[in-house]
Amino acid sequence: MTQHGTGSTRRPAVAWLPYLLLAALLSTWVVLAATLPVAGNRQLTIDVSCTSGNPPVGVWVESASGGSWWAEEGRPGPAAATRFTFQQAFTGEYRVDVGCGGTAEHWGVAATSAGGSAPYRRLVCDDENLAGTATGGCRDRP
Repeated sequence: MTQHGTGSTRRPAVAWLPYLLLAALLSTWVVLAATLPVAGNRQLTIDVSCTSGNPPVGVWVESASGGSWWAEEGRPGPAAATRFTFQQAFTGEYRVDVGCGGTAEHWGVAATSAGGSAPYRRLVCDDENLAGTATGGCRDRP
């Protein structure tokens, strides 16, 4: 015997599947959006000296995430270092290109640091031992 008109309207589970997938996608999107890093203004202080005794005449901060620009010369740094400051919106690591000697427009020797993420760096740039290249390297000092 069959029952008719009991008022039970059951949908198969397959009918709810698109709604469940949509809810899962929206939840995943909200979690990802909340945890992604946001580029915020970072204040960097970089004290630079050149091994030859030439003054650092310019500093370019290069960020892989954008926000690269010239650092501004600030107050005198410790000992023989020149202090540069930089404030820009970016995330992750950055490297520093330094001009040793020459002028701000025409660097005598360009030197490049390794990547770093610290808000304060003390760099010593080797502008003497170039081994046949026109660029030197900068190393972080403690």
